[in-house]
Amino acid sequence: MFVCALLAPVCARAQYETPPYQPPVEEAPKEMIKQVRRVYPYSGIIGAGASLPFGGHWGDTGAGFKYSPDFTFAGAKRVDDTLSYGLETSYSSGHRNKTVRDMRVRIFSFTPFLRVASPGGEKTWFGILGAGVYHWNRASYSAAGEGFGSDSGSSLGINMGGGVVYPFWDACQLGFELRWHHIFNVQGDQLDVGLVNNIVPSAFLAYGF
Repeated sequence: MFVCALLAPVCARAQYETPPYQPPVEEAPKEMIKQVRRVYPYSGIIGAGASLPFGGHWGDTGAGFKYSPDFTFAGAKRVDDTLSYGLETSYSSGHRNKTVRDMRVRIFSFTPFLRVASPGGEKTWFGILGAGVYHWNRASYSAAGEGFGSDSGSSLGINMGGGVVYPFWDACQLGFELRWHHIFNVQGDQLDVGLVNNIVPSAFLAYGF
């Protein structure tokens, strides 16, 4: 009886104390989903932008070449949270000459690359460096009543830049980047513009799998 008398006030306090807050059962999975970011070992990338010539004869403001739509396709392998590598192809569908409208140069590239990422909350910043082969082609055309044959060639080149990636939907991410492409020598039998530099702003979708 004496022990019961001592425990009675304690039991009464415990009965009326407010229990600590516990989220409803239906809320718990949502909180867990927000905290877990799914990681995929591989990704496929498709992008589109504009290739903007600058510098030298290629980017001359009077007699150089105009911008061209640019398309990118790539595959990447994730090494860890920071590093990934892959292969990329890009295609500039046609840089028209500013003074000879029918002259148009297309550029296709095949470049392995390394990408370094820095996650920051919902978004991920990254830098990218690539090097490989750039193939150019100038179709036949006529100007001032004179016909000119087609010309083509290949050259080594490099590219570098950076951007940011955001979660988009399920395994997809939406990204934006700015890249500099440098081709060491565009020189053929008829076309000779030497060094080629293009700045390419673009948007892309990446799908993880």
